[in-house]
Amino acid sequence: MRTDLPLKYVLSVPGGGSNTDELPLVVCMHGRGADANDLADLAPLIDDGWRWLFPNAPKPFEAYPGMTFGYTWFDGWPPRGNSIAESRRLILDFLDAALQRYPTPKGKIILSGFSQGGLMALDTGYRTQQQLAGIVSMSGAIYEDELGDLEAHRDIPVLVIHGTADEMIPVLAARRTRLVLQNHGIDPDYHEFPMGHQVSQESMEAVGRFLRKSLK
Repeated sequence: MRTDLPLKYVLSVPGGGSNTDELPLVVCMHGRGADANDLADLAPLIDDGWRWLFPNAPKPFEAYPGMTFGYTWFDGWPPRGNSIAESRRLILDFLDAALQRYPTPKGKIILSGFSQGGLMALDTGYRTQQQLAGIVSMSGAIYEDELGDLEAHRDIPVLVIHGTADEMIPVLAARRTRLVLQNHGIDPDYHEFPMGHQVSQESMEAVGRFLRKSLK
């Protein structure tokens, strides 16, 4: 795991290339109880010549004895108190530093994540000063208590994916996310799939289509 940016992270360039090659950038954030390695295997499945960064959440998390040790972006669901503030700042700093570290075509940046990471993608995507090509939330939701400046960023394409049988974050959270975005003039690319709190081949095909369209 690399340590040269504000958050530890995993780097993946499935199509090959050096750290000096200019490549579109996909940042993908894991969910609660996982770590930066959790989603890294997804990159080769849908890659089309991009650089992938998988940041590690800053807070250790162990829900109960015997559970696999991992990390979390915030406390509770939705986030409790100020627990999201540190992660928000670190992700924004991470993105700025990543663009200094890795050559990236202007505007060819995707912020994405699963579960907690999906919420963080939406939360920071509407706050960063960097020009984004898109935001992807998989099995996540929008944090309504502290919305970013949605209307100022309404031109950013957004993909929202959720499972109709999600036992961790009910699909109603995704439907609410779609409504909030629509109320601010944003029409997300929205998909529900017959799955639980997970990714599937079908859902990843939708992500791949969105990324190729946004980063072309």
